[in-house]
Amino acid sequence: MSTGQISLGIIIFYLVAMLVITVWNGHKKKQKSAEGFFLANRGVSSVLLPLTMIAAMQSTFAFLGAPGMYYTHGIPYIVMVLSQVWVALMVVYFGNKIRILAKEKGYMSLGDYLQDRYKSKYLKVLASCISVLMTMVFLSMQYVGNARAMSIVSGNAISYTAAIIVSILFSLMYVLIGGAGGVVLLDAIQAVILMVGIVLAAWIAIAPVGGIKELFTGIIAQAPELLSRPGAQGLYTDKYWVMQFLVLPFGIWFCPHIWSKSLMAKDEDAIAKSAISIPVSQILIYGFATLFIGLAGHLLATPEQVGAADNILPVLMLLHSNWFVAALVMAAAIAAGISTINAMLLVSSQIVSQDLVLLNKKGKISDKQNMLLSRSIVLAIAVVCGIMALDPPETLVQIVQDVAYTGLAQLAPAFLLGLYWKGCTRAGAAFGMNCDPFCNKDLKSKSNGMAWIYVGILYQYFTDDHYFVRYKTKNRRGIENG
Repeated sequence: MSTGQISLGIIIFYLVAMLVITVWNGHKKKQKSAEGFFLANRGVSSVLLPLTMIAAMQSTFAFLGAPGMYYTHGIPYIVMVLSQVWVALMVVYFGNKIRILAKEKGYMSLGDYLQDRYKSKYLKVLASCISVLMTMVFLSMQYVGNARAMSIVSGNAISYTAAIIVSILFSLMYVLIGGAGGVVLLDAIQAVILMVGIVLAAWIAIAPVGGIKELFTGIIAQAPELLSRPGAQGLYTDKYWVMQFLVLPFGIWFCPHIWSKSLMAKDEDAIAKSAISIPVSQILIYGFATLFIGLAGHLLATPEQVGAADNILPVLMLLHSNWFVAALVMAAAIAAGISTINAMLLVSSQIVSQDLVLLNKKGKISDKQNMLLSRSIVLAIAVVCGIMALDPPETLVQIVQDVAYTGLAQLAPAFLLGLYWKGCTRAGAAFGMNCDPFCNKDLKSKSNGMAWIYVGILYQYFTDDHYFVRYKTKNRRGIENG
């Protein structure tokens, strides 16, 4: 038996072990309703929620995509880390407020909130369609990452297509058996594993060059363009940097599998601790570990050895560690991917079943029928995303960042202004989500002028004087009240 086959066996053993945990925990927490299946009955504690937040935000991207981005572009990619401060603040300020509203009014999704706030099923459907489509792009990327990790570390003992099938089968079993309640514990375990795994991978990458100081000294001598903007490929210009810093956080937080964590929280304490976990984990992973791995790739491997940039971490593991350690690191990568897949499968199924299929039928079918429908949609989405993953584009990572994230950020104005500004209208929300001045027949008479406009890359601006109007109104009231 080859080392590659043994490595594959280690990974399969890990997946089976996680399945046993899921079956055990799922048996303890039987999900009999849609709210239990999708939101764990809104009772995830302050211990588990931060870990499941980390697991949802991290994926095989942390092990494959991010080192590849640093390898390709250099240190300018660290803007992703800097932007996470905004995500943490969003969780604290917006997440807890929507948690309270959701518990009071029974919201299960962003679409539920938009329908209630603006009295519009159209906005609910629109938000649901945007959320599902963008999530499916993410989900297909996770299957791609998992399959590549399995195939590379096994020395092609398992084909890419077979690895896709394995990923689909295990993710389906996790979700269908455990639901959100069962998956939360699994996510917590996998969050710890992926954090330990990425730190181990970084140490393996740094050790051969002699340490962090020697790493940067070598890069200065060999590829100094990696240590300044706009980066080795010239991508991170001022405009692109600003877009990533300001818009990317909205796209991240409005990922349905991230946004929904606030609805799962037991209390405010769980929200606060999950917010803290975001910058801590992001700095560790993207501010240090993946940066070191990506840069080390230029000193420890030839372009011919690396091939595609996403291969940099597994290549370094195979070149500078033994096969057993490489297998453990790739198992951690797969843990990261599976945890994100679980979250995405659950939330996309929830949106399709509860917000689209049952749009006009909520309360008209039994919990048993609802659960059967939900599980069927989980299966369908997994199969469709698996098929999409069979022939992925080479620029999948960039597509996710530049298309999926910005697509989800499109939902931000309608949500945020609706949450804090009573003057935000249905027409204004529709305009912001459609980016089309003709999206609503009454736009000219009702719009507040709020817009979220895309011109190539997503830009945000406010065109009217509503802040001035609000200021004048406040002052007028002050004068009237003496």
